Amino acid sequence: MTVPLIDLATLANHSQVFVAAAAKLGFPSLGDIDRFLYKSYGKALRDIPPADRPQGAIFFLAPAGSAGALASISHLGQAIRQIQTEVDTNRYQIPLDLSGNASVVQTPTADERRFMASGAWTEQHAQMVSRQTGHCVVWANGVGASVYLAGDCYRQSPDVVEEMPSGLPANFQALSWDDGAITFEFAQHDLNDTSPAGIWQLPDHCLLRPKPEKLMSIALGKFLRMRMAGYRHHEDEPYVENEGRADIVLYLYNGFIYIVEVKWVGCSLSSKKELEAKDAIETAVKAKTKGWITEYDDTTFTEGAKQLAKYFGTTKYKFAYLAVFDCHQDSTARKSERLTVNPTHVAPHSAANFRVLRACVDPRKASKSSKAKKP
Repeated sequence: MTVPLIDLATLANHSQVFVAAAAKLGFPSLGDIDRFLYKSYGKALRDIPPADRPQGAIFFLAPAGSAGALASISHLGQAIRQIQTEVDTNRYQIPLDLSGNASVVQTPTADERRFMASGAWTEQHAQMVSRQTGHCVVWANGVGASVYLAGDCYRQSPDVVEEMPSGLPANFQALSWDDGAITFEFAQHDLNDTSPAGIWQLPDHCLLRPKPEKLMSIALGKFLRMRMAGYRHHEDEPYVENEGRADIVLYLYNGFIYIVEVKWVGCSLSSKKELEAKDAIETAVKAKTKGWITEYDDTTFTEGAKQLAKYFGTTKYKFAYLAVFDCHQDSTARKSERLTVNPTHVAPHSAANFRVLRACVDPRKASKSSKAKKP
């Protein structure tokens, strides 16, 4: 059996990439994190009935007070049960050498809890917590666990009890590609993020940050890596021979390769006005001041399809997908849907090989819902 060179390079360099991040957080070595995960944590899980094991729980991992020390199995077992019991109300911090009770370091807000799915946190949300705090965060789900260092995935294990460091993830939040419909889930839940990490300059006005297409493409790639069943790997902005750079090339475990072109319709702030004060931007938006706003309409669908057809001409891909994120203020009057492909836009290729999707995004839904619940 052959192994792609890109996979071998990833395995060879994976640990080296995270050495500096671990040291910055106070961990003497990455080995200390692995020993905790597969020795202390894995052993503690063996003594816990499956029904009591964490289901989409999040906790912070901290360095040991004494070099090389590992957590007490009995104390760690108690902490794991507590973490699961309070999965939606408290987040605990566990030092590598836990010998007592874990400490509460974070309490999720009511607004944050809307990101939960079936009473559990998603793996993608755990990564966001790590990115926002800059700390080591563990996402625990049954016997599986993923470890994030300052927002990047260091370790993803489907079974810490059996000490399996990698493999095909099979967890509660895995979503099917579903002929591109996974982009609707991404638009509804991830692109609604109105924090500084999101795509919105002024959410209440549906104004995007400058050059949002790049932000959307990167975020979609990360979403697929964390949420998609059958995902193998993807390439961001790969070079397509003689045609330039596409947005995403997606590789599945079944051997299929898809090309995904990301576009958007709506309004974004001009990059030249990025440093302007919020009040000035709001005034320009209301007055539609020339030079402040970049706007794209539905002609984007036609242009995007034609561009995608050029990429598809390399005959490397099974299907080609145009994902257009509809960020217009009136997007509530529209709906996320698969659109009919115009054969003339993708000629000389068969329209059967192309998919066009409109994924509607409205960042105001969450705030409206929150306000409606207030007494």
